[in-house]
Amino acid sequence: MSGLVLYGVALFFALSACHFARGRRTNPRAIARYSCYATALLAAALLLLAPPTVQAADRLHRLGIAPAVPVLLGDVLRIGAACAIRLLAGVLRDPEGVSDNSRRISARRWAPGRACRRSVLVLGRTWAFRRCVQAGCPASCARRELSDTPDLPRRAVRRQLALLAGVLGVRAVLFVAAAPGLDASDLTAAPSTGARLALAGYTAAGVLYLAYCLTALLRQLARLARAAAPGRQRSGLRLLTLSLVAGLLWNAWGVDDVVQAAATGTQAGAEDALCGVLGLLCVALLAAGLGTTVWPAAHAAVRGWLRAHRRYRALAPLWRDLHTVLPEIALAPASRLPLLPPRDPQFALYRRIIEIHDARLILRQHLDPRTPRWLAAAASRFPPSAARAGATAEAAALAAALERAAAGARPNPDTPRTAPAAEPPHALGQDLESEADHLAHLTRVYATCPAVAEVRARARAAVPSPAAPDPDPVASPAR
Repeated sequence: MSGLVLYGVALFFALSACHFARGRRTNPRAIARYSCYATALLAAALLLLAPPTVQAADRLHRLGIAPAVPVLLGDVLRIGAACAIRLLAGVLRDPEGVSDNSRRISARRWAPGRACRRSVLVLGRTWAFRRCVQAGCPASCARRELSDTPDLPRRAVRRQLALLAGVLGVRAVLFVAAAPGLDASDLTAAPSTGARLALAGYTAAGVLYLAYCLTALLRQLARLARAAAPGRQRSGLRLLTLSLVAGLLWNAWGVDDVVQAAATGTQAGAEDALCGVLGLLCVALLAAGLGTTVWPAAHAAVRGWLRAHRRYRALAPLWRDLHTVLPEIALAPASRLPLLPPRDPQFALYRRIIEIHDARLILRQHLDPRTPRWLAAAASRFPPSAARAGATAEAAALAAALERAAAGARPNPDTPRTAPAAEPPHALGQDLESEADHLAHLTRVYATCPAVAEVRARARAAVPSPAAPDPDPVASPAR
């Protein structure tokens, strides 16, 4: 595969790692953690082993760094990703064992419930923890805490880490014995027979370990695919199984590199045509499998974030005018730069809707009974459409009340709370999205409707000064 394709694949793995890292709160933690490790390490390995990166490593000798060091680091990351894949296979093989082992936590992480706090005072924290785990806590504080931290048995994790350390140690010794150099993108060993065999052993150790890890995960995914019910999850598991089959064939083609290294002392950095086809097939099937099982949830989350952010920004003109006149509606001061988007736009949108409704409740005492007459005169010049008639009346009443509050006019105690302009002509939405859509429509009418602008201008001109008494707006002949 070309360098640009490898960089694109590395970006895909990096995004998948970010998704798995964020999914640890909702998905099983062990599965999400090892999937995150595997995809992140694969992304870093592909970045280092891409031909443009390897070719750029020729310039490192000016800095006193051996040109083959980036290749060695890329191989180490690739072997680490294989170990994460093997641990993921262990989690998928025995979920019941994982749940049992998840009860093995320390007393320091234990959060005692009400029923266990007396035991802590009498027996101490460690013995109270053991009693809670063995006898069963009535408040289920131990079960709740333990079920949130699933993991493999420590013996299994240590065994795989010991095997990883052994493979890395053997490959490091063989790498030093081969003393390879870098010729363009190819590794070249010393001219001696021992160096050529060491380079071949270095390549063979990586091929065998990767085949062992991929085979373990392939068995578990095939079992899960057979047991899954028909649907998107079953299709995704089948695609992931086929991607592992293609990955095993791709890895098996590395035997050619072993033979070439033993015969000529050279390990080709660029892949031949068949190897490139197998690699593209493996990546395509893996992307399709993840896109079927994993990425729909990530796509829905991103789409929900963008939709909430767009609605949050749509309410900005109305909220800004209300907040300028009534700063007390802000529930909490902003803890970020004004130009940056909110970290949680869904919560920010919910808070902005509450603040707008609080401002409308405060502005009820500033409603002007002349607003319907002003709006009728403005509508004769700028007639709104039938779909915007209700929002126009609501926005005009809000704009007139806001002008009175901004000028510091005294509240009008004679304005009834059930005045036509006081209550919104729509029923409050049953959910956040419908209410946000209505307020966004109201904001557009408030900011762009010429009839609302004329009502605002008339209200601004009719507001008396704060020192002068507010005459009766109905009986005044000048109005």
